[in-house]
Amino acid sequence: MRKSFLNLLLIAILFITGCAAPQILTHTKPGTDFSHYRKIAVITLASNNQSLGQEVSDSIALSLMKRGFDIVERSQLKAVIDENVIMDAGLTEKDRSALRLKGVDIIIVGSVTRYDCEQSRFIVPSAYGPIGGSTNLCHASMSFKMVNVQNGDVLWAGQGSHSLKGGSMTAGKVLQRILREMDKQIPLKKP
Repeated sequence: MRKSFLNLLLIAILFITGCAAPQILTHTKPGTDFSHYRKIAVITLASNNQSLGQEVSDSIALSLMKRGFDIVERSQLKAVIDENVIMDAGLTEKDRSALRLKGVDIIIVGSVTRYDCEQSRFIVPSAYGPIGGSTNLCHASMSFKMVNVQNGDVLWAGQGSHSLKGGSMTAGKVLQRILREMDKQIPLKKP
């Protein structure tokens, strides 16, 4: 009876630690009215894995489209600015001028700063003998900001981090959870 209780307690602890909410911090510049902004350019987020940065940028772009913003196709951006320079050095006056000519009001820049998993093995005593297995503890962190192309002001910024544990857990699942929570915080374009 006692072993069954301990097994249930262990399972409950693993379940609870795997379901904690991501830590999300966001800030909107006071007085910002997003109805004045029409077109947004989403730069590929900086990451150790370029395809990961691209995937996260695409998720952000989709979220913004659902909120009524027009998204500038990345291929159109490449003709006027160098994404790598913007990620490394920031938005220059030349970049802002080129983006304004394309009608871009806001540019999204950011990074995926953590994306990894650690595997650990465990043994749980049971009435039928020890039961072993493995679990993954996965981590992800990201941040991005909306920058006014006209003057370089940061209009909105957000960052999120999260860790989840589970047998089939992946860093991708953790990052998706962060994106879902951050999605709730992205400003709406009001008509």
